Amino acid sequence: MTGRWVMAGVLAAMLAACGGGAANYNGVDVPEQEAEAQAAIERSVAQNGAASTARTGVPIARSTPTAARDRAFPTEFLGYWGVDDDDCELANTAATGRINIDADTIRFYESNARVQGMEHRSAHELAVQLRYSGEGKAWERTETFRLDAGGTALVRGSPPEMQRYRRC
Repeated sequence: MTGRWVMAGVLAAMLAACGGGAANYNGVDVPEQEAEAQAAIERSVAQNGAASTARTGVPIARSTPTAARDRAFPTEFLGYWGVDDDDCELANTAATGRINIDADTIRFYESNARVQGMEHRSAHELAVQLRYSGEGKAWERTETFRLDAGGTALVRGSPPEMQRYRRC
Protein backbone atom coordinates (compact mmCIF):
# COMPACT_ATOMS: atom_id res chain seq x y z
CA MET A 1 0.00 0.00 0.00
CA THR A 2 2.82 2.44 0.81
CA GLY A 3 4.44 1.81 -2.58
CA ARG A 4 1.21 2.82 -4.31
CA TRP A 5 1.04 6.13 -2.40
CA VAL A 6 4.68 6.86 -3.19
CA MET A 7 4.08 6.11 -6.88
CA ALA A 8 0.96 8.32 -6.89
CA GLY A 9 2.96 11.14 -5.26
CA VAL A 10 5.75 10.80 -7.84
CA LEU A 11 3.21 10.79 -10.68
CA ALA A 12 1.48 13.90 -9.28
CA ALA A 13 4.85 15.66 -8.94
CA MET A 14 5.77 14.77 -12.53
CA LEU A 15 2.45 16.06 -13.85
CA ALA A 16 2.83 19.29 -11.89
CA ALA A 17 6.35 19.77 -13.26
CA CYS A 18 5.11 19.28 -16.84
CA GLY A 19 2.53 22.02 -16.37
CA GLY A 20 5.20 24.61 -15.39
CA GLY A 21 3.21 27.83 -15.24
CA ALA A 22 0.26 26.47 -17.19
CA ALA A 23 -3.09 28.09 -16.59
CA ASN A 24 -6.46 26.42 -16.56
CA TYR A 25 -8.61 28.18 -19.13
CA ASN A 26 -12.16 26.86 -19.57
CA GLY A 27 -11.07 23.50 -18.22
CA VAL A 28 -8.13 23.20 -20.60
CA ASP A 29 -4.55 23.64 -19.43
CA VAL A 30 -2.75 26.19 -21.61
CA PRO A 31 0.66 27.82 -21.26
CA GLU A 32 0.66 30.99 -19.18
CA GLN A 33 1.54 33.30 -22.10
CA GLU A 34 -1.35 31.96 -24.18
CA ALA A 35 -3.73 32.44 -21.26
CA GLU A 36 -2.47 36.04 -20.85
CA ALA A 37 -2.97 36.67 -24.58
CA GLN A 38 -6.52 35.30 -24.42
CA ALA A 39 -7.26 37.48 -21.38
CA ALA A 40 -5.95 40.55 -23.27
CA ILE A 41 -8.27 39.75 -26.19
CA GLU A 42 -11.23 39.40 -23.84
CA ARG A 43 -10.41 42.71 -22.09
CA SER A 44 -10.16 44.47 -25.46
CA VAL A 45 -13.48 43.02 -26.61
CA ALA A 46 -15.13 44.06 -23.34
CA GLN A 47 -13.73 47.60 -23.61
CA ASN A 48 -13.90 48.25 -27.36
CA GLY A 49 -16.39 45.67 -28.69
CA ALA A 50 -15.74 42.65 -30.88
CA ALA A 51 -15.93 44.51 -34.22
CA SER A 52 -13.47 47.21 -33.13
CA THR A 53 -11.06 44.64 -31.68
CA ALA A 54 -11.21 42.58 -34.87
CA ARG A 55 -10.58 45.70 -36.99
CA THR A 56 -7.78 47.28 -34.95
CA GLY A 57 -6.21 44.38 -33.06
CA VAL A 58 -5.40 43.99 -29.38
CA PRO A 59 -3.39 46.74 -27.71
CA ILE A 60 -0.02 45.78 -26.27
CA ALA A 61 0.48 46.66 -22.61
CA ARG A 62 2.78 49.60 -21.95
CA SER A 63 5.51 49.54 -19.37
CA THR A 64 5.82 52.03 -16.53
CA PRO A 65 5.62 55.60 -17.91
CA THR A 66 8.65 57.87 -17.91
CA ALA A 67 9.18 61.28 -19.52
CA ALA A 68 10.93 59.68 -22.51
CA ARG A 69 8.29 56.97 -22.91
CA ASP A 70 5.52 59.56 -22.71
CA ARG A 71 6.95 61.06 -25.91
CA ALA A 72 7.51 57.71 -27.66
CA PHE A 73 5.18 56.12 -30.16
CA PRO A 74 3.78 52.75 -29.09
CA THR A 75 5.34 49.79 -30.87
CA GLU A 76 2.30 49.28 -33.11
CA PHE A 77 2.93 52.66 -34.81
CA LEU A 78 6.64 52.16 -35.54
CA GLY A 79 8.07 51.43 -38.98
CA TYR A 80 7.64 52.45 -42.60
CA TRP A 81 4.28 53.58 -43.95
CA GLY A 82 3.42 54.48 -47.55
CA VAL A 83 0.60 56.23 -49.35
CA ASP A 84 0.86 53.90 -52.36
CA ASP A 85 2.78 50.79 -53.45
CA ASP A 86 5.74 52.74 -54.88
CA ASP A 87 6.29 54.41 -51.51
CA CYS A 88 6.90 51.03 -49.90
CA GLU A 89 9.75 50.18 -52.26
CA LEU A 90 12.65 51.08 -49.95
CA ALA A 91 15.00 51.37 -52.93
CA ASN A 92 12.76 54.16 -54.31
CA THR A 93 14.61 57.25 -53.08
CA ALA A 94 11.96 59.51 -54.64
CA ALA A 95 9.12 58.06 -52.55
CA THR A 96 7.42 61.27 -51.45
CA GLY A 97 4.54 59.47 -49.72
CA ARG A 98 6.65 57.33 -47.39
CA ILE A 99 7.14 58.10 -43.72
CA ASN A 100 9.24 56.33 -41.12
CA ILE A 101 8.03 56.48 -37.53
CA ASP A 102 10.77 55.93 -34.94
CA ALA A 103 10.33 56.12 -31.17
CA ASP A 104 10.01 59.92 -31.03
CA THR A 105 10.74 61.05 -34.60
CA ILE A 106 8.94 60.91 -37.94
CA ARG A 107 11.00 61.17 -41.11
CA PHE A 108 9.30 62.45 -44.25
CA TYR A 109 10.66 62.95 -47.77
CA GLU A 110 12.02 66.46 -47.13
CA SER A 111 11.37 67.07 -43.42
CA ASN A 112 11.43 65.56 -39.95
CA ALA A 113 9.10 65.88 -36.99
CA ARG A 114 10.11 65.42 -33.35
CA VAL A 115 7.52 64.45 -30.72
CA GLN A 116 7.04 67.13 -28.07
CA GLY A 117 4.12 65.52 -26.28
CA MET A 118 1.58 62.77 -26.71
CA GLU A 119 -1.95 62.05 -25.52
CA HIS A 120 -3.28 58.48 -25.74
CA ARG A 121 -6.92 58.91 -26.74
CA SER A 122 -7.49 55.16 -27.02
CA ALA A 123 -5.47 52.01 -27.53
CA HIS A 124 -5.22 52.85 -31.25
CA GLU A 125 -5.40 56.65 -31.41
CA LEU A 126 -2.91 59.32 -30.36
CA ALA A 127 -2.85 63.10 -30.38
CA VAL A 128 0.79 64.06 -30.96
CA GLN A 129 2.39 67.49 -30.60
CA LEU A 130 5.13 67.67 -33.22
CA ARG A 131 7.95 70.10 -33.97
CA TYR A 132 8.70 69.97 -37.70
CA SER A 133 11.88 71.04 -39.48
CA GLY A 134 12.80 70.90 -43.12
CA GLU A 135 13.83 73.00 -46.09
CA GLY A 136 15.12 75.73 -43.76
CA LYS A 137 11.82 76.14 -41.89
CA ALA A 138 10.48 75.06 -38.52
CA TRP A 139 6.88 74.83 -37.29
CA GLU A 140 4.74 73.07 -34.70
CA ARG A 141 1.51 71.21 -35.14
CA THR A 142 -0.70 68.71 -33.30
CA GLU A 143 -1.82 65.73 -35.34
CA THR A 144 -3.90 62.64 -34.74
CA PHE A 145 -2.46 59.19 -35.48
CA ARG A 146 -4.95 56.32 -35.66
CA LEU A 147 -4.38 52.67 -36.53
CA ASP A 148 -7.05 50.98 -38.66
CA ALA A 149 -7.52 47.62 -40.34
CA GLY A 150 -5.86 45.61 -37.57
CA GLY A 151 -2.80 47.86 -37.50
CA THR A 152 -2.11 47.63 -41.25
CA ALA A 153 -3.37 51.16 -42.00
CA LEU A 154 -2.46 54.49 -40.41
CA VAL A 155 -4.50 57.68 -40.62
CA ARG A 156 -2.46 60.83 -39.88
CA GLY A 157 -3.34 64.49 -39.78
CA SER A 158 -5.50 67.16 -38.32
CA PRO A 159 -8.77 68.03 -40.02
CA PRO A 160 -9.28 68.94 -42.76
CA GLU A 161 -5.91 67.51 -43.89
CA MET A 162 -5.91 63.77 -43.28
CA GLN A 163 -3.59 61.25 -44.96
CA ARG A 164 -4.06 57.47 -45.08
CA TYR A 165 -1.00 55.17 -45.21
CA ARG A 166 -0.52 51.44 -45.38
CA ARG A 167 2.16 49.53 -43.50
CA CYS A 168 5.16 48.74 -45.70
